[in-house]
Amino acid sequence: MTANLFGLLNTGRASLAAQLQALEVSGQNIANAQTKGYSRQTISFEANAPQRTNRIEAGLVGRGVSVSGVERIHDEFLFNQIIAEGDTTGEFQVRKDVYDQMEILLSDGDGRSLNNELSDFFSGFQDIATNPNGLAERSNMVVKAQEMTSVFNALGNDLFQIQRNQDQTIGTEVDEINSITSRITKLNQLIHGTETDGVNANELRDERDRQIRDLSEKIDIHVTSELDGEVDVLTRSGIPLVIRETSFELSTQLNGNNKAYKDILISNGAGATTNITTQIQGGRLKGLLDMRDVETADAIDRLDRLSASLVREVNRVHQQGFGLDKTTGNDFFSKLTPTVKTNVNNTGTATVVASNNAPATTSIDKFELTFTSTNTFTVQNLTANTSEGTFSFTSGQPFNLLGGLGMTVSGTPAVGDKFKFSLSENAASTMSVASAVRSDPRKVAAGTTSGGDGVNAQNLANLQTQLLFDGVSLSSASSGTFTFDEFYTSLVSDVGIRSFAASSTVDQQEGVLLQLDNRRESISGVSIDEEMVNIIKFQQSFNASSRLISTVQELLDRLINQT
Repeated sequence: MTANLFGLLNTGRASLAAQLQALEVSGQNIANAQTKGYSRQTISFEANAPQRTNRIEAGLVGRGVSVSGVERIHDEFLFNQIIAEGDTTGEFQVRKDVYDQMEILLSDGDGRSLNNELSDFFSGFQDIATNPNGLAERSNMVVKAQEMTSVFNALGNDLFQIQRNQDQTIGTEVDEINSITSRITKLNQLIHGTETDGVNANELRDERDRQIRDLSEKIDIHVTSELDGEVDVLTRSGIPLVIRETSFELSTQLNGNNKAYKDILISNGAGATTNITTQIQGGRLKGLLDMRDVETADAIDRLDRLSASLVREVNRVHQQGFGLDKTTGNDFFSKLTPTVKTNVNNTGTATVVASNNAPATTSIDKFELTFTSTNTFTVQNLTANTSEGTFSFTSGQPFNLLGGLGMTVSGTPAVGDKFKFSLSENAASTMSVASAVRSDPRKVAAGTTSGGDGVNAQNLANLQTQLLFDGVSLSSASSGTFTFDEFYTSLVSDVGIRSFAASSTVDQQEGVLLQLDNRRESISGVSIDEEMVNIIKFQQSFNASSRLISTVQELLDRLINQT
């Protein structure tokens, strides 16, 4: 009998321990009810293996209860849906932020919009046409021109700074990605080590899920769960970021063919790296790369072409007129100077020098030259995306290329060597009124003769309404579809439309993620009411187990006192 009483006492003890652990689980749930990413935990009980008694008629007698496990409530399919939406949200949030900056920069709200400055600039020529001999009108014209060029300069520099900021942020994102993947590998190791002993590492798994979710907003990922509790993280194109307990670090490298901006590289774990810039398909990293290399670059290019076109056309007409000082052939704006960029991958010894030999007719498009032999090359118009044909040259001898653009090739090129050249590169940020005109407003060429008429000033004013652009390039006189104002307005409009589209996508993604998070909360979230019910239930069981132990104690005391 004493043995049976002690067995019953052990049953009560086991029950007390099980109910106490159940209370601890409920307490943990309540404590983390507001913790982001926490998954509700549930406890499972199982009856202990029974034992045979000495009394044959009693058979097997139970030995109480024990905890079989503490499980977290987690929906793997739902989690993968959240991860799949993360990279789109991250990418378009970046797009929205950058477009917002560009929209503010290009808008008319600061009182110095480029549209207003262009209008004031051409109205200055109209004033001179009305009074061609007026020094006040000429001085005012020069001031208006300088104000306009300062707006061009500010816009060009500010857009370039936005582009540089994106490049700097790419480096920050790479560091954060490396930090996250390092934490995931450590959590893989901890989870594997903990669960080897049969214990569920619930909190560690929640923390790993939080890190994976943060990573999904920075770069496109696909997660694979292994049987031992560890996970592998790869990009959608199959580039490994985490393989079990090994992470593969990202790094950056300056790209000499892209303004020395950063490319993204990944280590193979053995000291070598691979450039994966073009393989990144989503996340903040994708958004930053696209905005830096495509969208912001396009805005800068269009502003440069507008500036270069204005310089070319105003100078073309201005050179035909006479100033009050009887001089002619003067430029109103500083002459456009061509830039040449050498591809860093060239293997030959060739150098290319370009010159602006006919400023009134030279194209302001951007071009790329590719050598096909030691004395021939092809030219591709990058602005219009058309081929300009094949050209021959003699090393060291200047020749005319594409109208008024002069070129000299020296040295020996290798087949495939490339050079980019343009008259419009950085035109907006460097645009300025010619020094001769700034110092002497009498040189403003208002007349078509030295007699002082205002016909040429009127011709300059008429440039405002001439259709000079075909939507991409500067066309021959009045054969296009856009004026200077309309070309700039189209740039502002495009930025506004893309900003709205990015904002709409962000709003849509936030709605999708909110629905997914709500579904997750309904499955994995903590219900305080439910936990209070569980606490009462476990408390009653604990009290009953305590009462059982007290009863056994009384029986033992009575049994001992009787003997």
